[in-house]
Amino acid sequence: MILTADNSENFISTIESLDSLNPFACRIISFCTSYGPQLPFVDYWTVFDDESKKATGAIARNGTDFILFLTDDTDLDEVSSFMRVAGASSVICSDKYSLDLFGYEKSQGPILVRKEEIKEEVSLEISTPQIKEAYELIVKSADRYFTPPKFEDFYVDINHKLRHGTMRLLGLYDNGSLAAVAMTVAESTNGAVIGAVACLPQFRNKGYGTYIVNHLTNILVKEGRSVYVHRAEKANKAFYDNLKFNRCDSWCEYHFKG
Repeated sequence: MILTADNSENFISTIESLDSLNPFACRIISFCTSYGPQLPFVDYWTVFDDESKKATGAIARNGTDFILFLTDDTDLDEVSSFMRVAGASSVICSDKYSLDLFGYEKSQGPILVRKEEIKEEVSLEISTPQIKEAYELIVKSADRYFTPPKFEDFYVDINHKLRHGTMRLLGLYDNGSLAAVAMTVAESTNGAVIGAVACLPQFRNKGYGTYIVNHLTNILVKEGRSVYVHRAEKANKAFYDNLKFNRCDSWCEYHFKG
């Protein structure tokens, strides 16, 4: 049974009661905190067991993109049917759970976690850059594993989340020039997901990417959060190994081919 969640506080507390440390729970909680259910481009649902009436998972919609927080008790057939009729262009969830979706291509990769602080040997210039400045760096640094969104969409989303305190954006500067960026794409009370890590080509091999990710992770760990990274299957393995991130799960994303 999948029911619409109209009350943000009840929806979030239900998710936290299931698993407050799950990275997909973190993403949905952060999104719901940023964009309440009254907005037209979002929706939230709680998945219940038909017999016990206990919650077993959660679903969030942003436009035609869906995030699923699934558990071992979730009825995957029901969720698959719901996704097929919901008009989803993409669906992301744990790769532990296989959905029966027609006409979709699937990509996947590891989910990494770190819960300990790592000492910073040096002190470099870190501050919050302008959103446009950060976006331009991300575009210049993009590779085949990441396609930047349109600037207008990026700006509106980042600006909104920064004002609501559901994400943070950091930039590392070299003699006044922005050299690298990293941000949290989701934050909840107990967890955070890091993304959009980028360093300009002319500043690479100086340890700037390592420093800014470690610096941001240390801030979050000190606040009592587990820090997650959704890594592409063949990208940056040595980079995150060096930063003491450990594999805890795998993500999968279904993209509608039409």
